[in-house]
Amino acid sequence: MEKIAILTSTTPLRKTTTRRGLTKQRMNLQALLDLADQFDVIIIASLAHDQVFEYMARHLSREIRPKFRLYPRSFFHSMRTPEVLRTADDPRNPGWERILSENRVTFEPFRSKLDQHNNYHQDRFDWKRLGDFITDPRVVLVTGSEGQLFFETPRAAKR
Repeated sequence: MEKIAILTSTTPLRKTTTRRGLTKQRMNLQALLDLADQFDVIIIASLAHDQVFEYMARHLSREIRPKFRLYPRSFFHSMRTPEVLRTADDPRNPGWERILSENRVTFEPFRSKLDQHNNYHQDRFDWKRLGDFITDPRVVLVTGSEGQLFFETPRAAKR
């Protein structure tokens, strides 16, 4: 079964170095290689600048580049259609719905939930809580901080 990694931030893929008092953030290429070793498809999408994604794409070897699906800031800004802006200010919800659909990741656009008064109500898809909506057992959500990768199975996939 194909394994899919999803990152909603580039933060776990960065590392900070200090040289002569000057601090710089760089791409941690080893983290990208580690992801390519563990997963068949790696989806990275965030509001990080397009140049960050261009740098990543340029520095991935030809062998592993096809595994990566990169969605930079410009992708999300292209979601700013009048219909989207009427329903939300944040274009990441429709952007993530499109990303998941394009990559054939199963998810629920609405989720029924029992509240504290035993009434059901529906939650609309929210990119900040992807784990509550992704039902695909192939998916692993990758988070972390600089130089550390944490892996989590989406809660909805466990149901």
